[in-house]
Amino acid sequence: MNNFIHRNAALVLAPILTAFAIAFYNLISLLIRHHHTMLHDLHKAIGAVVLFIGFYGIIRYMQSLPEDES
Repeated sequence: MNNFIHRNAALVLAPILTAFAIAFYNLISLLIRHHHTMLHDLHKAIGAVVLFIGFYGIIRYMQSLPEDES
């Protein structure tokens, strides 16, 4: 069971970190009263995909590192 969780942690953590990053960005946007446009929404969607891929890659890389036996 622990091995299953370890193997699939990236699939859980990447969307959570992506959603957190998007929510943080939206909070900043609301604070400066930015008016959303269609092009801006498209940029946010592309950014969400890039964040997801980035977080997924980082987590998978960390999982592939050898574990310390100390």
